[in-house]
Amino acid sequence: MPKKQTNKALVILPTYNEAGNIQQIIEEIFQVSKRIPGWRLEVLIADDSSPDGTAELVKKLQKKHLDLYLISGKKAGLGKAYIRGFKHGLKDSSFDAFVMMDADFSHDPATIPTLLAAIDGGADYVIGSRYVSGGQTAKNWPKLNLINSRVANIVARIFVDINDVTDLTGGFKAIRRRSLEKINLDRIHSGGYVFQVNLLHEFSRSGFIIQEVPVIFNNRRSGHSKRHPRDIIEFFYITYRLNPNSRLRRIVRFSLVGFSGTLVNLLIIFAMVHLLHQVVLFSDAVAIESSVISNFYMNHYYTFRAAFTSPRITRIEPPKSIFIKLGKYNLVALGGAAISFIIFAIGFKILGLNYILADLIAIVLALSWNYWMSVHIVWKVVDN
Repeated sequence: MPKKQTNKALVILPTYNEAGNIQQIIEEIFQVSKRIPGWRLEVLIADDSSPDGTAELVKKLQKKHLDLYLISGKKAGLGKAYIRGFKHGLKDSSFDAFVMMDADFSHDPATIPTLLAAIDGGADYVIGSRYVSGGQTAKNWPKLNLINSRVANIVARIFVDINDVTDLTGGFKAIRRRSLEKINLDRIHSGGYVFQVNLLHEFSRSGFIIQEVPVIFNNRRSGHSKRHPRDIIEFFYITYRLNPNSRLRRIVRFSLVGFSGTLVNLLIIFAMVHLLHQVVLFSDAVAIESSVISNFYMNHYYTFRAAFTSPRITRIEPPKSIFIKLGKYNLVALGGAAISFIIFAIGFKILGLNYILADLIAIVLALSWNYWMSVHIVWKVVDN
C-alpha cells in the first residue's frame, strides 16, 4: 500500500518584543507537527527588528530546528510583517498551505491540526473563530479587549458588508497556497490589525471558500499588547474604504446626492424668481423637477454605478432604459414628497412638535423611503 503523501504548511508568526514567548511557542509548534496526519509544519518568524532580542533567540533555535526560518524588517505593523512572510513563503513551491498565528500563545498551537483539516476538506481560507458555535475567549481575557473585539467585528461587518463570517478580525488562520497565489498582495496596504479584515475581504471578493472552525482565544502569556490608538483610526479608515458598494457607503453617497439636490433646488428657484422674474409656484415646480433629474443622474452614475457594472464587463445602457428609470425615480420622489408633507403635518399640527423637529423627522423618513425604493425598484440592486 503506497504511503500517503505529506503536505507542508508554513506557520508564520509576526513578532515584536516576544522574547518571553518565542522559544516555547516554536517548540510547541514543532511538537504539534509530529502529530498531524498528512502534514508537516515549518516555521517562519517575521520579526519587526525587536529590540528585546527576539531575533537572537530565534537564531539560536535555528541550530536545533532546520525547518525554522527568520526574516527581519523595519517595524511597520502586523499586516506588513505577514505580507513579508507570505511573499517569502510563496518563493518555495513545496508549501501547500500557510498558517497565521500570534506568537504570544493567544492562539493555541494544538489547534493547528483543526485548521489544516478544514483545508483538507476543501476550504481555501480557514478562520479559527472565537464567535462561531463552540468557539470562545478565555475567562481571563481582559474585558476591555473583549469589548474592543466585539465592536471591531460589528464595525467591520457593517462597513465591509461581510455577513457570513462571525469572526472577521480573528488572526488564527490557515490558507491554501493555490488560493493565496491568486490574491494580489500588493493591493493590501493595511499595516495594523485591520489587516485581518483586509485579507478576508480579498478572499471573499474573489469567491474563495471561507470556513470557520471553533477555537479558544487565550490571554497572552508574556509581554504586552502592541495595539496603538493609530490602529483604531486605521481600522475605521480601511474598513470604510474596502468595499465601494457596501450598504453604508451607498447610503452615504445617496445622502450626499440628496444634499446636492437641495442646493440645485434652491439655486433654480432663486434664479427663476429673482433673475428671470417668474411666478413663485411655477419656479418651485421647475426647481423640484430639476433637483429630481439632478439627483437621478448623480445616483445613476455615482451612488449605484458599482452595483450594476462589472469590472470585467463594459456595457453602455440604452437611453430607453435610463428614461424608464428616470420615470420610476420621479414617482419615487413624488412619494417621498408626499410622505414628508404628511409626516410633517402630523408631527407639527397633531402631535404639537417643534416645526424644526417635525421637519427633521419627515426628512429622515422620506429619505429612507427614497433610498429603499431606489435600491429595490429603480436600480434593483442585488447585494451579495
